Amino acid sequence: MQIQQSKTSLFDYLNNTSDADAALQSVVDAQKNNLYAGLSDVENNLATGNIDDALERLKSGENGVNLKTLDNMLSFNMRGVTEDLTDRAKDLGLTFDVKLTQVDGAWVVSSEHAPEHKGLAQLQQYLDRNPKLQSKLDDLNSLSEFYELGQSQEYAKELQAADVHEDDVVTYLTQSREYLFSLDSFYLSDAGLSIASRGESEGLFEQVKNTLGLTSEEA
Repeated sequence: MQIQQSKTSLFDYLNNTSDADAALQSVVDAQKNNLYAGLSDVENNLATGNIDDALERLKSGENGVNLKTLDNMLSFNMRGVTEDLTDRAKDLGLTFDVKLTQVDGAWVVSSEHAPEHKGLAQLQQYLDRNPKLQSKLDDLNSLSEFYELGQSQEYAKELQAADVHEDDVVTYLTQSREYLFSLDSFYLSDAGLSIASRGESEGLFEQVKNTLGLTSEEA
């Protein structure tokens, strides 16, 4: 994302701070609008399944969005959903780990610890009656998987720099994509809400390095 140049000089600022502040704010607002447009492009691509197009835009930087922006966006948007679901789980007496899994386009509540606990059915009813919350879970899940896939592409560059054969790099990216997009889950506990795919790209990268016999210095 290119920073637009302000025509306000230092002397202008010293002589008329109110005008200069207004000019600076207009530049900031323009950059925000560019970023919002870029994030909207990403969300639209994910919603329509255009993952490859979204990745190309991410790599080129043409929409002003990078991995750090996506990471911050994920962290910010997780807060409200986490507070909502953890408070609800506490009210329902769900003091054990709960899993939310996407099944046929809807989020399904389950737990291995107390599968018959009545609070699970009540939490499911809460989700079923709250399409806005389900939509937020959809968005967060898709965004996290996309972020981790983008992170995997960055790790792939390290493999290429270590002279790993192209076929092995392609296999790594293909398997990473299949795995990340198969998770479609959240974990709910006393510690809060977490996305199953969050941070998984790093573990996959460590696995492939071990498989290929690469040391930390090589990749």
